[in-house]
Amino acid sequence: MEAPASNCSGSGCNRRDIPTYQPVGNVQVSPNSERRTFIPDVDDLIKPQMYMLFDSLENAFLFYQRYAKAEGFTVRKGTQYEPRKGVIHNKWVPSIRTGCEACIRVKLNPDNLYFVYHFEESHNHSFVAEDDRYLLPENRSMNYVQEEAVNALSAIYVGPVRAFNIMRTPYGGFDKVGATKVDFKNFKRDLNRYIAEYDADMVIKRLRRKKEFMPNFSMEYLTTADGVLRALFWADGDSKRNFNIFGDVVSFDATYRRNKYNMMFVPFTGVDNHYRNVTLGAAIIGDETAETYSWLLNAFRQAFGRAPPVIVTDQDPAMRKAIQDTWPESRHRLCMWHIMEKLTTKVGANLCNSTDFKKRLCDIVWTDALLPEQFETEWGVILADFDLVNHEWLQSIYQIRDTWIPAYYHDQHMSGLMRTSSRSESENHFFGQFCNPNCTLVEFLGHFDSAIEAQRHEHRKNDHDTRHTNPQIFAKEFVLEQQAANIYTRTIFFDAQLEIQTAIHKCGIGKWDDREDNFVNISVKDFSQTYTTFFQVMMRQLDMTVSCSCNRQFPERYIMRRWTREAIPNSAPGAILGISESDDRYQQVNGVVREITRSADSLINRLVHNFDALCAFRDHVVQYQSTADQAVVNAPPRSRRDRFAEITGYTQETPVTVRMPKTVRFKGMGKPSRMKSNREMAIIQSAKKKKGRECSNCKRRGHNIRTCTYPAREKADDSSESDEAALEGDDEEELEDAAGEGDDEEELEDEEQE
Repeated sequence: MEAPASNCSGSGCNRRDIPTYQPVGNVQVSPNSERRTFIPDVDDLIKPQMYMLFDSLENAFLFYQRYAKAEGFTVRKGTQYEPRKGVIHNKWVPSIRTGCEACIRVKLNPDNLYFVYHFEESHNHSFVAEDDRYLLPENRSMNYVQEEAVNALSAIYVGPVRAFNIMRTPYGGFDKVGATKVDFKNFKRDLNRYIAEYDADMVIKRLRRKKEFMPNFSMEYLTTADGVLRALFWADGDSKRNFNIFGDVVSFDATYRRNKYNMMFVPFTGVDNHYRNVTLGAAIIGDETAETYSWLLNAFRQAFGRAPPVIVTDQDPAMRKAIQDTWPESRHRLCMWHIMEKLTTKVGANLCNSTDFKKRLCDIVWTDALLPEQFETEWGVILADFDLVNHEWLQSIYQIRDTWIPAYYHDQHMSGLMRTSSRSESENHFFGQFCNPNCTLVEFLGHFDSAIEAQRHEHRKNDHDTRHTNPQIFAKEFVLEQQAANIYTRTIFFDAQLEIQTAIHKCGIGKWDDREDNFVNISVKDFSQTYTTFFQVMMRQLDMTVSCSCNRQFPERYIMRRWTREAIPNSAPGAILGISESDDRYQQVNGVVREITRSADSLINRLVHNFDALCAFRDHVVQYQSTADQAVVNAPPRSRRDRFAEITGYTQETPVTVRMPKTVRFKGMGKPSRMKSNREMAIIQSAKKKKGRECSNCKRRGHNIRTCTYPAREKADDSSESDEAALEGDDEEELEDAAGEGDDEEELEDEEQE
């Protein structure tokens, strides 16, 4: 239907008939007051009738709600009369807000049935068009699959807004999802509120369940005297197996990635046989004291049975003291990158950028070809050439040279690994893709499990590529190259291949000299560098005792197992997430749901190019849905709180043993503030000015009719029904305003996360 065209005077007026939003239903206009009322135009079978009987109040409400949905308006449960506790004698079911008087009222009869004794059909507002009815509150609700999806997607750092946007594609449009963006955000908000003060206790109990059901799982935690979580450490069986092979050098760094309580995430990182990061254990700590670090290192030793031979950290003095006291047998190496990064700041940008000072210093620092005495000689020459002999900072790092310069680590098998803690830095970046600094501990643990699953999946893929792909061999007549391809992982082979090709085509041995310290100096010429002298290579005489008739195979003693393709067997897929931590029905239901989903996806993928078969499958599903609707008894929906208990696995049946930590501050955190948008500031200011809604009795603010002690400014009707209606209206306003404020809160959260 279109609105009539308007006539307008004046030149240039060319207005067309513009379609407008037309009222739905029958519109009646009073001839005297010209007041418009709206009558629903629905089938009589779903329209309430006087003296209609219902066996319960809930069924009466559902019937009226169905009637409202058919025409496009919203209803709510109103006031009730309950002379005896648990026995409701009559109930109102009105339309919502706008002062509309449309409603039904039911009353209990002697047969314990409820009958309609009042029905007001006319409304003072128009109805919602059919295309927009999916936006009505009655038509908006998140189903089981959607709630599970929001919770699962949050484990990979996909927020509720993005989850809602993702739902649009499989459902075929936003109007088919059955809920709105705000519904998704409010669900996630309410789930986090359920966690609330039980956060730390939930995490501890979840890790305890892992320890109970997963073999070789370790977890330890530390609390203050009043039960506040202070530190937490955990590692599973796969981590322990990885440590036995790849635990020769471990990087240990307190990351900048924090949770909402500013507790720091501390991963223990090694390097696997594909030269990729491997997480060997993890912790969350509440402070950076030597005492806390010592507790953590002791927990690590208890879980793994030993300390790593080499531990790489930054220059944190608390870490250094804890390692000295707790792991005295470990070689503590400082991060070279953290030290050298300060060079320009400490000695001056002009000296570093305008001279060759920085290049000369880096040449002796970033190499393991020098002996300690050679390094010391070169260091002294460089400082003397640039008049820096008495430079305080250079003297301080020289005093600790044996903790970070490679020249002092010839006797330590570093496996070419981690001169710096950059492995930890990249580990921080990796885990940062799965978590955010505002997440709860429960969320963080879920993010960690997802990250570990992704890391182990990548390891399996690298193993697969190594076993089932063939690299290009450049010198087939030279067996060393093919042998290396069969021994090492693909990543390590490419490095070895480059060394082999260089040794064959570009290098030659000039001479070697025996030394008195059981080392041999070998002079090697690089023919690609025509103007350079011989390079000096140092080897232990003990390692020169290998003899081979053909000299064309790798001696086994030089093959380190940690780099081989069979260094470690694959972990079971989903070792972290796939374990059934309990036998409750929730786990079983989710397993069946996933099986149904996988089966449906498989069938769709097979039938997608056969339209007739696809339609037949669709008809089968629709027919079964109709059968299920008739056969399955519709039990009362689970409460939101029960769903949260299922999702988190925490029912609060036992007293809380570990309490939430207070927000703590760490070194270098800076001012804990952020800039707020103009919209957010306006909402905050509005909330400050708004001290409560107006009382329906005295018209003052700050209280409601239940707590009002003032005389009424406008005399209300003396009938009990009027009093009940006033009470009802006041309560409804409070409830609706609370929901509105929740939506505003989620909009602000949306701005921050998106």
